[in-house]
Formats: sequence, structure tokens, C-alpha cells
Amino acid sequence: MAVQFQKIVIYGSYKTGTTGLFYKIANSLDGPAKYLFEAQEYKPEVEDLNQWVLAKIIIWLNRQDLLPKYESFLNFDKAIYLTRDPRDWLVSATLFMIQQEQSLYLNDKKLKIIFTLLQRKQHDPKSISLLSIIKNINELSDHHSFAGTMDWMDKHYAWLPTFEKRLANYFRLRYEDFVDEKVTKLEEYLGFPINAKADVDSVHEHVPRTKSYGNWKDWFTPDDVLYFKPLFAEYMKIYGYEDAWEINRYPNISHNHSIEYVLRTVNKRRSQPFNIDS
Repeated sequence: MAVQFQKIVIYGSYKTGTTGLFYKIANSLDGPAKYLFEAQEYKPEVEDLNQWVLAKIIIWLNRQDLLPKYESFLNFDKAIYLTRDPRDWLVSATLFMIQQEQSLYLNDKKLKIIFTLLQRKQHDPKSISLLSIIKNINELSDHHSFAGTMDWMDKHYAWLPTFEKRLANYFRLRYEDFVDEKVTKLEEYLGFPINAKADVDSVHEHVPRTKSYGNWKDWFTPDDVLYFKPLFAEYMKIYGYEDAWEINRYPNISHNHSIEYVLRTVNKRRSQPFNIDS
């Protein structure tokens, strides 16, 4: 039986599992394929009729200049839309931001301040709020402010369901279900098994962090709950995330998923490795 090639697109905010899902599907495809990793536009070619086309699209509010280009993916055969508990997303996004901002990862003095905060957080999670760490990182950045970041976050989470309404014949997948390998319904939607490993290419190995969920309970303090509960309430309601905000009584933050992760991602960007102890 001949392979029925399809065009498949994955939509999601950054840090929602789009990279892992992209590679899991890519490693499951049988036959020739074209891969569009974080593409901004799809331009069809004749050879696409005889191969798979797999695209991963990062959607975010401030890039509405790309919305017309996103539309070039709307006629794909299959579309997957990823969601994630925004509290876990916040932890990952905060740590990921450091390696995204040159004014942070190239400045040893700023990195020293950031790692000091992270070391304090890991040693005693209750001693400093995630909110305080976010404020400090934004204050150290040359291109962001805390007020601006929080305003963007509020508007972004209000916009995501609006973007989703533009999709047709799509499959909504929770990051949490993907981590738990609950993909039977997704396989039924795609029409083929995706039992391959989500082995990420070395060029993108800095993206995945914990490959788990619920870690926000170790990172959040009562101050974080007070601040972020109203901000995320509507999104959590729409996507069925339980309105339960109890944090861990005895929080524990993994070194590998905090300091070691940030150090690894930062040094991937730098020509000279940063030494925490220097």
C-alpha cells in the first residue's frame, strides 16, 4: 500500500513541548520528508506532493506581523495545537529567557547575580519567590522590563484561545499528556503510530528542560500564588487546568533542572564558558 503523504503543522507557544513533539513525529515518519523548524511561512513546492511536510510554528502575541504568514499553514492536512499548565510554563520560560538575551548571557556580572539568585532558590526554595527572580532578570535585561513582560504575558494568554479559533480540523494536545505518552488519540487523528523516541537534534538539545510537569509547586511561594492566580485564571479555566494552587510543603528544586540547565544553555551561546565560582 502506497504511503499517504500529509502536511502536518504543530502550533504552540515556546516551552510547550513543540520541539519534543516535532522530533517524535519526525522520527516516526516513513518515507521522504521536508522539515520546517520554526518556519515563518510555507511556500509549496511540486516535490511536496511526494513527501511528508512537517512544520513547527511558535506563536506569540508580539509577532502578529507573522499572522498573515501563519495562514500559509492553515491548509495543511493536519494541525496540532499544544497547551501547557501556565505555572509550569512560567518556570521554564523564566530560565529559558536567560539564554535568549545577549545582554544577560554575555555579561559575566549579570550572570553572577542571576546564578546567585538561583543558588539561593535551590538551597532554600521558600526564601525567594519566583516573582522576585523574574523581576531581577528583567531589571538586568537591556531590552525588557518587569511591567512590560507581565503586560505581554497577560495579553498573550488572553490571545492564545483567540488564535486557536482560527484553526480547523485540528487536534488539541496537552503538554502533560505528551509527557505521559498519552498519544493514542493523536495517533488516531494522524493516522499512523508515533512510537519513535523524541530524540532531539544536538542543535536543539538546549530546549527541553525537565520533560515533566507539576514542578511549579516547588518553585512557587505564597507571593507567587497571589500574583499569578488571577493572571492565569481564565486560560486555566478554558483549557481545563484544575484551579488548585497548593504548593509543596517541603519544596525541592533539582540542580539539573535549574542551575545546571541555565549554565548549559548559557554556555551554548558563549564563546568562553561562564564559571559560576569565578
